[in-house]
Amino acid sequence: MKTARVWTQPLIYGLPAWPLAMLGIPLYIYLPNYYHQMGVELALVGVMLLLARVTDVITDPLIGLWRDRLSANARKLMILVGWALLLLSLWQLLLPEQASASHLLVWALLVYLAWSLIMIPYQAMTAEVTRQYHRKTQFTASREALAILGVVSVLLLPVILDLAPDGRDFFSHLFPIIALSLTLFLGLMLWRLRLPVIAKKQPEKGVFNNQAWLLIWRDSASRQLLPAYFLNSLANALPATLFILFVEHYLELSAQTGILLLAFFIAGVLALPGWIWLAKRLGKYTAWRGSMLLACLSFVWVFTLESGDFTGFLIISFISGLSLGADVALPSSIQADIAQRLSQQQGAVNGLLFGIWGMLTKFALALAVGIAFPILGWLGWENQSQQSLDALLWLYAGLPVLIKLAVLAWLRNVL
Repeated sequence: MKTARVWTQPLIYGLPAWPLAMLGIPLYIYLPNYYHQMGVELALVGVMLLLARVTDVITDPLIGLWRDRLSANARKLMILVGWALLLLSLWQLLLPEQASASHLLVWALLVYLAWSLIMIPYQAMTAEVTRQYHRKTQFTASREALAILGVVSVLLLPVILDLAPDGRDFFSHLFPIIALSLTLFLGLMLWRLRLPVIAKKQPEKGVFNNQAWLLIWRDSASRQLLPAYFLNSLANALPATLFILFVEHYLELSAQTGILLLAFFIAGVLALPGWIWLAKRLGKYTAWRGSMLLACLSFVWVFTLESGDFTGFLIISFISGLSLGADVALPSSIQADIAQRLSQQQGAVNGLLFGIWGMLTKFALALAVGIAFPILGWLGWENQSQQSLDALLWLYAGLPVLIKLAVLAWLRNVL
């Protein structure tokens, strides 16, 4: 029975990440053009989504603080509230009776809020599922592996259904798939997942719990990890934001976009067991630094590519994808170690820590857009000037490598 639990508990924990991850690409990539096709100006679509995302960044730490003040059962109830709100708001967002900018803003706000109500307590559970240092990596790896499979699934779904990914027919199939699978997997997790390490809830100290914030800032391990995580997230967000533009306009391989994405994400899944093995033998930070170094070494070769070089970029996509699993699973596992230690010392701060985690992730995504698109526009992207194409190459590959090298320097002495 104990042997079976070794793999069943991480699996039960990871399963909800599959349908949750299926939302990522539709919401961030397909949705803007979908609303534009329904008559909303593209610039207005961008403004509405930006407003929704900025609000989401602000609410994440507050949700985390709220979560820490709840009992164990109330934390599960928070996830259920998020589940109900997500299904309602997602239905309205993906299948509107009449599309408008205000409709997009209201329901996107509620989708992002519901997402946070689920994800922050869900991620915080990694500090509560086990006391064993390396066992937490199995849980975060399970979650991230199934999240990558969710991304692969949503990339394959339009091909299987023979539907345009940014059309109403596709969303009418996507919504029930996500609704049913999320209901099943969340229900299974809340029913069967064991949480042996429950920290006592924080006392009522108002929304802005200064002691909790100061505790996180004063902790040396937290101060070491959070800046590194943010910068590494920014380094990952830049190529993620610019991938479509780079493939279509620099490499002129738009027909092969799906294959290249699949190679990247499948490599991430295949490499995860190896990173877990390496983390257990050399340490989580050492394995994480190895994944960043591998990403840097693979992305340097992007500068040798020319238009139409499918084979070269396919190899780069696969090799850089090998680092994906470690890049998402290992820092989250380190964060869970910190959260568990601080919560045992001072009471629950898991929610606040993972609320900050979510805020940094979303801020990195927003900053990537804020850096890349204005630079490309300023350099004449609309006319496809050579300066803008050169800038695209550096923003896609050069700047991320430089940022990751800075992170490696920041973490050079951490074991």
